[in-house]
Amino acid sequence: NKFSGSVNLYSTSWKDRVVSSSDVEDDVVLFTTNFGVEQLHMGLEIDGTYRVLDNLRLRGFLSVGNWRYKGDAISRVTDEDQNIIEETVKDVDGGEVGDAAQTTFALGFDYKLLDKTSIYLDYNYASDLYAKFGITNERPIEIDRQNAWKLPAYHLFDLGFNHGFKIGDFNATLNGKLNNLFDVEYISDANDGLTSDYDTATVYYGAGRTFSLGLKIKF
Repeated sequence: NKFSGSVNLYSTSWKDRVVSSSDVEDDVVLFTTNFGVEQLHMGLEIDGTYRVLDNLRLRGFLSVGNWRYKGDAISRVTDEDQNIIEETVKDVDGGEVGDAAQTTFALGFDYKLLDKTSIYLDYNYASDLYAKFGITNERPIEIDRQNAWKLPAYHLFDLGFNHGFKIGDFNATLNGKLNNLFDVEYISDANDGLTSDYDTATVYYGAGRTFSLGLKIKF
């Protein structure tokens, strides 16, 4: 067959996820525990490959999700003796789940130059990525919120090759990969701020252009 693929529909509920952290204030160790909230993940995933020619194959993947919080989140602060210093209940119902892009798309090709030599190019797109807040990033939940900051979408290209050869009686493969081919500057992750925007968020930029080279020998 020239084409193969799969389709997956999912609906997953994660309940009572607990995230804990500790801090020291005025020589007193305080423990913050965020718990009680439910995450509902629903979405569609499609992937497939198509053999255009004997030496050319196309690959594709699409994932579209709708990930939301349900209910209230409880943030509890205790001391070393488990005495409750503070406990707050915050409304996060309907808020977007952060830390991973909810919409992703990938397209690539593998081209066989010689019997044991091939190159490949991959395109990756990510969007609907939201900043993390309180219940997931181990910080206190400061305010009621349903809308975390939405990070800018980004596009990345990766280029690589594989080359097979002999080292004596052993089969060997040399492989190399150029990640983020066009050295795109993008935000890969963030912790949300009080105003849910770039100005108050703590952001983490993705890696620029990097190169890796490897050698595999089969004994």
